[in-house]
Amino acid sequence: MSVTSAMFTGVSGLLANAEGINVIGNNLANVNTVGFKSGRMLFSDVLSANIGNNSQIGRGTQIQTVDNIFGQGTFETTESVTDLALQGNSFFAVMDPNATAPVNQNSALLTRAGAFRLDSNYTLVNPDGYQVLDTQGNPVKFSDNAAAIAAANTAITAATAAASTAIDAVANVTEPFYITAATAISTEATAQATAAAAFDTAINALAAPATPATVAETTASGLIKTAADAAKTAADTAVTTPNATNIAAAQAAFNALNTLTNSSSFADDALALYTPFRAALNTSNTTVDAAMTMAAAAKEAAILIDPVVVAAKADLATATGLAFSKITKIDASGLITYLGKDGITSNYYNTSGQVGLAANAVNAATVQRLAVVAVANSGGLEKVGGTLFRPTTSSGISSAAFSLADNSANGSSEKIYTNSLEQSNVDMAAQFVKMILTQRAYSANSKTITTADEMTQEVLQLKR
Repeated sequence: MSVTSAMFTGVSGLLANAEGINVIGNNLANVNTVGFKSGRMLFSDVLSANIGNNSQIGRGTQIQTVDNIFGQGTFETTESVTDLALQGNSFFAVMDPNATAPVNQNSALLTRAGAFRLDSNYTLVNPDGYQVLDTQGNPVKFSDNAAAIAAANTAITAATAAASTAIDAVANVTEPFYITAATAISTEATAQATAAAAFDTAINALAAPATPATVAETTASGLIKTAADAAKTAADTAVTTPNATNIAAAQAAFNALNTLTNSSSFADDALALYTPFRAALNTSNTTVDAAMTMAAAAKEAAILIDPVVVAAKADLATATGLAFSKITKIDASGLITYLGKDGITSNYYNTSGQVGLAANAVNAATVQRLAVVAVANSGGLEKVGGTLFRPTTSSGISSAAFSLADNSANGSSEKIYTNSLEQSNVDMAAQFVKMILTQRAYSANSKTITTADEMTQEVLQLKR
C-alpha cells in the first residue's frame, strides 16, 4: 500500500463527518418542531485490503444509514381541543386534499404532529391543508346539515299555511272566539248609536237663538253622526257574518269614530253631554280589542297544536341539533363528540360529511373514529417534509382499507390526548456532544491527510 492511500482514507472520514454534522444541524434546527423525530447517522468501514499473514488494513469509512429515532416526545398542553398527541408507536393518517377518498392504509401519509384545525368546509386538516382521516379512510369532515334544515323549514311553512287555511274555514262559521267578538260588538254598538244620537240632538239644541252653534260645531256633529252610523252598520255585518274580515272592518269603523270624537272641540255644555258617550265608546273599543286579541291567540294556539306543524317543528329541532357547531371532546380512542347548532344536542362524529348520531353507549361503539396507523418497521418510513412520512414496502404497513377494528387507538397502550401536542424528541445535550465529537473527528481526518502529505514530501526528497 502506498502512503497516498492514507489520504483517501482521511478524505472518506472528512466526507462522512461533514454529512454527520448536517444530520446534527437538522436535529437542532427542528428542536421546536411539533412531532419532529430526530435522526442519527451510522458509519461503517470500507472493505479492508489484505496485506498478508491474515492481516488487513482499512480503507476508511462510509455512511451506512441515517436512522429516524421514533422515541416518544414530551407533551405540551394547549388551549385547542383539536391539538392532539399520540402515546405509543402509531401515527395519525392524513391525505392530500386533491386525492380521492377513501384511501388504503399504505396510501396515506403519516405524522405525529397533531396540530389540527377545522377549515372553512368543516374538514379537520393540518397546517398545510392535509386532511385528517377517519377509520374508513375518509377525511374527518362535519356537516352544517343545511339541506335538512332548509327542508324542515319548508315543511313548517307548508304545514302552518295548511293549518291556518283549515282553521279559517271553520272559524268563519263556528269558532267561539269570533262569535265572542261579534257579541261584544252587537252589545256595544246599540249603546254607541244611542249615545251618538243624543249627542247629535244636544248639538242641534245649541242652534237655538240664545246659544247658536257655530258652523264648525254643526259640521263636526254631522261627521260624528255619520261615523257612528257607519260603525253600527259594520257591527251589524259582523254579527250577521262573524268572520275575521267583517270583525276587522267593524273595529276599523269604531276607531275612525273614536278619532273624530277625540279631535273635536265644543262648548262646555256640549262637552258635558258628550262625556258619557266617549266613555261608552272607549269601553266598547276595549271590549272589542280584548275579543280580537283572544281570537288571534286562539288561532295561533290552534296552529301550534296542529299535529303536522308540531311534527315539522320537531324535525327542524332534530336537524338543527345534528348540524355541526364545534368539537367538544376527542377521547383516548379517537371518538369525536361535537355540539349541535342548537347549543344543546351532543353528537358523535360518524363518517365524513354525514350528520352524527345521538350520543349513547350503543352508537359510541359503532361510529367512526380518528384513524391511527401502526407501523411494523418505522425505520422503513420515508420523510417527505412537513413532519410527514410516506409508507414504503419495507415499513410493513398493510395495503388493506382502513377499518374501525384495525385503525382505532386501543385507549391503553395507544392513546390520543386532546389539548396536547407532542414536541420534538431531540435531546439538545446529546446533540451538542455529538457535534463536538463530529467536529473533532473531522479535524482528526484532516490531520491524517496533512500527515500523509508530509510523508509524501519526505519520499520525494529522497532523490535529492
